[in-house]
Amino acid sequence: MSLAKLNAFLNWSVSVGRLFGIPIKLHISLVFFLYPVLMGWGMGVWHTLEYVLLIVLSILLHEFGHALTAKRYRLTGLSITLHGFGGFAVSSGYRSPKQALIITLMGPAVTFAVAGFCLSVGTLGLNAAELGSEARTQFLIVHAVGFLNLMLGFLNLIPSYPFDGGHAVQAILNRKQDEFKSMRVVFHLGLVVSILVLVYGLISGHSLVTIFGLIGGATSLVNLRQTGGIRFREPFQDRKSRKEAEAARMRERARDQAFLSDVMNREKAREERERLRKILEASLDDE
Repeated sequence: MSLAKLNAFLNWSVSVGRLFGIPIKLHISLVFFLYPVLMGWGMGVWHTLEYVLLIVLSILLHEFGHALTAKRYRLTGLSITLHGFGGFAVSSGYRSPKQALIITLMGPAVTFAVAGFCLSVGTLGLNAAELGSEARTQFLIVHAVGFLNLMLGFLNLIPSYPFDGGHAVQAILNRKQDEFKSMRVVFHLGLVVSILVLVYGLISGHSLVTIFGLIGGATSLVNLRQTGGIRFREPFQDRKSRKEAEAARMRERARDQAFLSDVMNREKAREERERLRKILEASLDDE
């Protein structure tokens, strides 16, 4: 297989319909979810398949959190793609930093809502269902989905690309600096935080945490190399430059205000001299 054909295969996706007017696509990498189904994970093939489908559904709800919020702001080109590592929602058009932040955070908000609902239902069901019953198995699956969403919600807030936490930090930084510089800050921050997450995942044995740390670290490293290299002092130098530029603007504004004040004072003095001259002339004429 040629490189072009391999690339086309890896980028292959199929549209499965629309919901709320938003196209939904499935990427070829979604087949990775078949691994736990084939392995059974100790629950049997059908229960594991149910668990996987609920995970995919929760990821879809997460992406709808982004997409529907973008639609509310009248953005265009909306679409959702689900892949083997989660999913992403696409939109085009101008959005203010505040709107970008809200759009970004609505995905994790939905994830935490799903986690709270599933954990609540699962806990209540497990307390009521009989041991060994099918009902207990179903509630156990729902509880497991809730716990996974809770973990995904927190992990997705890691301040690194490609996670929502990284996009949220960029949206906040965009209020005071341009997009390129804010992205560079997030790349540096993401590299540090992702390495810490990766180390914690390896030490604790949490494979999901390890995967998120690895993805965040690799993404940050690649983007830093492509945009000018790793320079951890750069954000501090930029901050110093912004402070110096702001100080220069303040000095310029102070000089302008001093000049205007001086002009106004001289104008008032001239008007006062003119008033006194007229009074003096009037006194001389009376004499």
